[in-house]
Amino acid sequence: MKVKKLSPRKWYSPERLLFLLIAAAWAFVAVFPMYMVINILFSPRSDAVFVNFHWLPTSLTEGLSSIQRVLKDSQFISGTLVSVAYGVFQALGMLLIASMAAFEFSLFEFPGKRPLFLIALSSMMIPQAVTIIPAFRVVISLGWVNTLQGLAVPGMASASGLFILTQFMETIPKELLHSASIDGANHFTQYWRIALPLSKNSILTAGILCFLGAWGNLMWPLVVISLPNLQPMSYVVTKYASAFSTLYPLNVQLAAMFLASIPPLILFVVFQRFIINGIATSGLKG
Repeated sequence: MKVKKLSPRKWYSPERLLFLLIAAAWAFVAVFPMYMVINILFSPRSDAVFVNFHWLPTSLTEGLSSIQRVLKDSQFISGTLVSVAYGVFQALGMLLIASMAAFEFSLFEFPGKRPLFLIALSSMMIPQAVTIIPAFRVVISLGWVNTLQGLAVPGMASASGLFILTQFMETIPKELLHSASIDGANHFTQYWRIALPLSKNSILTAGILCFLGAWGNLMWPLVVISLPNLQPMSYVVTKYASAFSTLYPLNVQLAAMFLASIPPLILFVVFQRFIINGIATSGLKG
């Protein structure tokens, strides 16, 4: 008896072609701004790329000269260091707070658990502009204006980080905690020795997303920081790209933007597999 072979799925089916077109359009929208930054950056200043459009950069020396000028700016270097410290401090604090809360929400029952979780998640629907004044008043009362803790601590309460970690920790079998408690492990030991090691992918995902959010955050540093030596990268780049700035030509402005985009791009490329895996598995239960 002959077994009928199933014909392979055609890659050019109408449905797949539609998805490929949508993916290509989305990729074009995402990549085109960075392409234009690089194209204009590595072009002569006298060459108006929007008038005499060219597909490829035409002057490597011009771009390197603009990048060198930005790297000689001490404020740009200090902004980079402040942004790294700001992002790392906020991400570590967020992970500590969110992981503890997620441990309780996902693996234990207590009165008001569901309403409290919904209230925490509902904060994601509130724009930052609504909470920025109350947060600033709290920072003033604590004396944290123009300090690193005033910059980073308010961002440690992350509903998105709580959601990612909670969804992943719900997949941890409760039998592991029960066995650990029988062996004498207390509540904190179960969190530290069992829940955290099993949630490393989601922890890495939430931490990187928090760091990237801090790196690109502009509104909060504009409010809470006025000292030049504490201004983060996002603040410094706006000085280069300001519409009222006549100190820097377009190539230098784009060089600052290009250099500011390199660290988050490297971070995402290096940890891309963990980020995608963490986001994908955070939605699985059981």
